[in-house]
Amino acid sequence: MQLQVITGHAGTGKTTKLQAIQTELASQGIDAPIIVGASCTTPFFLNQIASRAMAGAKHFLADDCTRAQIKAVHDLRARDINSGLPEYLVIHLVQQA
Repeated sequence: MQLQVITGHAGTGKTTKLQAIQTELASQGIDAPIIVGASCTTPFFLNQIASRAMAGAKHFLADDCTRAQIKAVHDLRARDINSGLPEYLVIHLVQQA
């Protein structure tokens, strides 16, 4: 699993960068909706990643993620093959400003 965390102050283009990634994926025929981390609890957020990965998604995009959510994904990634997530999964997270 690969993890990209996009950070920065408010108004620095974090969401725009995530939308550009989504647009690029769409041009390749890959549907990758953006979820809003702040509207989810951390367990629900992790469940969304796992559910989408198990359904075959290769990319997971989330905007406005809390520090707790990002830490939980880092912890999941640290488990490597024991995470239960496929190696090909690429997760793009935008941290809350």
